[in-house]
Amino acid sequence: MSTELPPPEVLPAKEPSEVPGDFALELRRQSLSAWEASESALATALSQKLTIAFLGSASSGKDSAIRALFGFDFGDISPIPGSTDRLKAIPLDAEGNVLVVNAPGFGDIRPEVDSVARKLLDSLDIVIYVVNCEGGATIDEKRDLEAIRALGRPVLVCLNKVDLIRPAQREHFVEATVAQLGVPRTMAIVCAFDPLPQLAPEPIGVSYVVDWISKQLQESGKELVFAKHLRNKAVACEPLIQRAAQAAAMAGAIPIPGADLAAVTAIQVKMIRDIATVFEVPVDRDVAMFIMSQVLSGGMRGFVRWGTEALKAAGWIPGTQIAEAAILAVGAAVAGATTFGVGKAAVGWFQNGGKMEADGLRVLFDAAAWDYQRKLRNP
Repeated sequence: MSTELPPPEVLPAKEPSEVPGDFALELRRQSLSAWEASESALATALSQKLTIAFLGSASSGKDSAIRALFGFDFGDISPIPGSTDRLKAIPLDAEGNVLVVNAPGFGDIRPEVDSVARKLLDSLDIVIYVVNCEGGATIDEKRDLEAIRALGRPVLVCLNKVDLIRPAQREHFVEATVAQLGVPRTMAIVCAFDPLPQLAPEPIGVSYVVDWISKQLQESGKELVFAKHLRNKAVACEPLIQRAAQAAAMAGAIPIPGADLAAVTAIQVKMIRDIATVFEVPVDRDVAMFIMSQVLSGGMRGFVRWGTEALKAAGWIPGTQIAEAAILAVGAAVAGATTFGVGKAAVGWFQNGGKMEADGLRVLFDAAAWDYQRKLRNP
């Protein structure tokens, strides 16, 4: 059964008076319950310890990579005691639970470091290996990368300074560098952490690096504490929203009327709370419920109207029955798209300091939800 949605322009607006009352009431009830349940989950996530290392030669651009992701200059901050001139570690939080390590490599410094620095190397969660793509990779860099990979930690190769290579020659340089390092192409990301201003106003490839790191940390539950310290908050939230949408799509296929609403609501409440954490904004349950209620049960236009009718047919709204098993695919698609829309609306809310009107939230929601659904149809 096709899950394609009609284009938004054919859907007439629906007045607020037509909003199903049982949906709004049930949404509030489920939101309250989900908020209480998310309290301990948030505390657990933020108590995680995380160590990310940026390794590579002196000319590769490690400092630029750290600045592009976390927004600070490594050389301006005193490292933790025990760091050496060749290996420095900076805490990103007051408790010292989140550490960024900056070192020229791995193989050469390991025998030289003291017990503190050695412990850091042994506790790495993620390794970002930065290479100057313009100059290609050296034998020493290949050997160093092999030593790092032998640790068994997730390693991403960042082929930096691609902006300095002529566009027609970039792919050749990338393929040559990957071959010199002896790694698969899928293990490398092309980027420019400090690009020429006339070519790009912002670092290139940061969103791909953020997404890769977040995926690696998902199983350990450390993706939120990582996102919290990123410079670009909207980019930091993107992986959180994407994964919440995927989880909601799975929950939207539960063949028990009402059960999927509870699951999807819990996912959306946790997502809003996580987004608030990334923006470092205190938020209470009333804010989360306001965002959700305004975009999911207010106005009923565009995607909201279609989604409510589809979910009503699929049994997502209490008091209705599932028409047929095949409609579950529609329920999953709508749950995923609405969750994505709620996430984008929440980002807009926090970016604007919580001063966005309900109409503005709905515009963000509709645009994001339709965009998500279009990408499902045309991946």
